[in-house]
Amino acid sequence: MASAMQLPVELWLQVFGFLSWRDKLSMRCTCAHFRHLMDESRPLWRGFSIVLTDLPRYNRSFWRSLAQRHVRIVSLRAGKSKDLKQLSTWLAPLHALRLNNWREDSIKELKQFSQLKRFSVTSCSKPLMNLDFLSPLSRQLTQLSICNAQLSCSVSHLLACVTQLTCLTSLLLHHDGSLRIPSLSGVLTSLTELKHLSWTMITYRTLALDFFSPAHIPGGHPLAAYADFLPSSLLSLTLCVDLQPEDLQVVSFRIPHLQHLHLDPWSSSSNLVRLLPQLFPQLRTLRIRHQRVSDEDFLCLQHLQHLNTLEVLDAFYCPDPNHPRVVYEPSPHLLKLTSDLQKLTSHRVQVITNSHRDPLTCSCV
Repeated sequence: MASAMQLPVELWLQVFGFLSWRDKLSMRCTCAHFRHLMDESRPLWRGFSIVLTDLPRYNRSFWRSLAQRHVRIVSLRAGKSKDLKQLSTWLAPLHALRLNNWREDSIKELKQFSQLKRFSVTSCSKPLMNLDFLSPLSRQLTQLSICNAQLSCSVSHLLACVTQLTCLTSLLLHHDGSLRIPSLSGVLTSLTELKHLSWTMITYRTLALDFFSPAHIPGGHPLAAYADFLPSSLLSLTLCVDLQPEDLQVVSFRIPHLQHLHLDPWSSSSNLVRLLPQLFPQLRTLRIRHQRVSDEDFLCLQHLQHLNTLEVLDAFYCPDPNHPRVVYEPSPHLLKLTSDLQKLTSHRVQVITNSHRDPLTCSCV
């Protein structure tokens, strides 16, 4: 250890910079010298995120360590107003916050986070009475995501709150479908910076009985019926419906310059993945499931010359069929397959699994 302390601090920080978050935490526990170096080096923790639950169990030393590392991304599970108050005491300069399984009908304490840019609330246990908590963030929020939430406010109140967020670049609103909004033209006119939009436009309570399964079309209406609604300038698309190869061909013809695709069909995707290099040659990011996709089709993704990020949505497996314990990590076979893909692309493609997803990402798509 004496020799380690003689090395320049800059050298150690350079070495630590190559470590994963887990390895950094492990290295931090080895000695007081390394703990001091890591805690005092802000760049080492840039982009670091943390998931918090049951806040009373955390002591002052824990909160001080987070504040020292300048943690700016937090996901809070099963939280209440008192938890946000405690969070704002220690980590007021948060840039991104996700409330998962929020326990109350309002989020008034959000105004305490004066630097918040990205906000997400998912799976609320109670209906949100209103969205007034967004008002203090109107000139700072760039990303808003409300997913799996029941809204008890009026349509006019919802639209008034959203349209004042003039700095938004990304808006996702997946509610229970009870608010029937016939047009988004007023919202889109106000949000001039908006680049990404995902909005619940239908309610499952009032759909025609044959909407999803008419007698002549298994699985519902074909995607081609909606192709005319896709603008040719579209760059990002999510498809989580029943798909056939001809559906993708129609989409490809309509939006030939698609760069970002999330493909998660209801049935097997094995007959679709192999078509992607031909139909969407400009793809830069791709999200798919590995299950039921053959190794040959998976490796065909090497022909996407512009692909730089591949996210595998089902990167988990059961190591022993006799003991159904799910391991939420990539299987050895998937690790070998992704390694082969990276070699074939000269490591141009970065492969991301669930364990490395953005903690603020909507979990329903």
